Amino acid sequence: MEKLIQTSECSIIYGEFRGKKDQELFRCARSLDDKDLVSFVNKERVVLNLVDDETEDLRDVPGMHMIGYWRMYYRDGWQGRWMLEGEDKPSARDCYGVNKIIGFICDQFPKGCDYKMQSYFEKHHVSHAGGKRFLLRPQLSDVYKVMVDTTYGNGDYPVRIYVYREEKEGGEPYVKAIEKRRADVFL
Repeated sequence: MEKLIQTSECSIIYGEFRGKKDQELFRCARSLDDKDLVSFVNKERVVLNLVDDETEDLRDVPGMHMIGYWRMYYRDGWQGRWMLEGEDKPSARDCYGVNKIIGFICDQFPKGCDYKMQSYFEKHHVSHAGGKRFLLRPQLSDVYKVMVDTTYGNGDYPVRIYVYREEKEGGEPYVKAIEKRRADVFL
């Protein structure tokens, strides 16, 4: 996953470029965070750290259309498959971001949904609607949401990575629909 550094003057995203790690991928003045930085994150499918999300209905996100989700389960290693909602298919760019989230899950929780995974999410995130479910999204991203169910030993799809696209016609304007979700982002 990429890393965001914010100073009083600028925001910088670091990540891998042409096989080299910790390369500067993007830089903008802080005054452009809400437009240029967010646009870069969404267009390039940048995956920063995971933050809590408050979406009530994952199928009805204002201004966005859900393509489907990658459903992960653990059977001698993490496995998964696409569950598509309609005729739209995930693009190579969509899959690129999904793969970064999968990589994070595989690296952090190599033994599946166990006590380590449960305690990590309980320590670092707020439960979604009570219980042992956590709804997350990559910081600044409007393209992905991650639902994690940490019921101990849950081998039946404990992780779902939802993929969205901006609505084309008849939807709420994109910028207005996502302003509310940005409040936790900026220093």
